[in-house]
Amino acid sequence: MANGNFKLRVAVDQDVCVGAGLCVLSTAEVFDQRDEDGVVKLLQTEPDEALYEKVLGAARKCPSKAIKVEKLTDDADTQESGQ
Repeated sequence: MANGNFKLRVAVDQDVCVGAGLCVLSTAEVFDQRDEDGVVKLLQTEPDEALYEKVLGAARKCPSKAIKVEKLTDDADTQESGQ
């Protein structure tokens, strides 16, 4: 849950993206797709923490596991993905 005690960092691997577009459907504020091939485009690398649940959901739904989500806190960094 977003509680203001962390920073969110998102990365995508365009080489493994299959262009399914589920990320865009769930979190259009953060993800888009290239017009020519549908591959993911990252609009925000450090979105607001209020989007954490949506971004994590997009990563979990990604069929190619192309989205990585990092939750950066003062104590430790936690990386999460669609795995």
